[in-house]
Amino acid sequence: MKIRLILSAAKWCILLLLLFPTGCAHKLSVESLSNEWIARPLADLKQHMQSPDSYAAKSGWQEKTYPLANGYYVYVEPLSPDCSIHWSVNQRDIIVDYRAIGNGCQRAADEASEDNMQKITKPATNW
Repeated sequence: MKIRLILSAAKWCILLLLLFPTGCAHKLSVESLSNEWIARPLADLKQHMQSPDSYAAKSGWQEKTYPLANGYYVYVEPLSPDCSIHWSVNQRDIIVDYRAIGNGCQRAADEASEDNMQKITKPATNW
């Protein structure tokens, strides 16, 4: 009986060790993905999103944008069914900030970007 408990506990420890780094890696990938596109032209991101490996291409996603009060606009990029990146884009079509939105997104990126990004207004029309 004690041997089974020890083996069971060991299996749980191994499982937790395997899951923990995966969770951290996911959080870093969303942040690094987003930071990689800051100060780059939106056209570059759109081209990247057309690659067959992107979730946007696989899901048949339709382009979505909405205006901000400061004259910028937001371009929405889906990362998964429950996570999207809302890119703040200036008048020169340069990405200046982002916000990760959805239950599948990690929250550190939202909080880090919240101070920098202008408050998002609701879309003028329904998507």
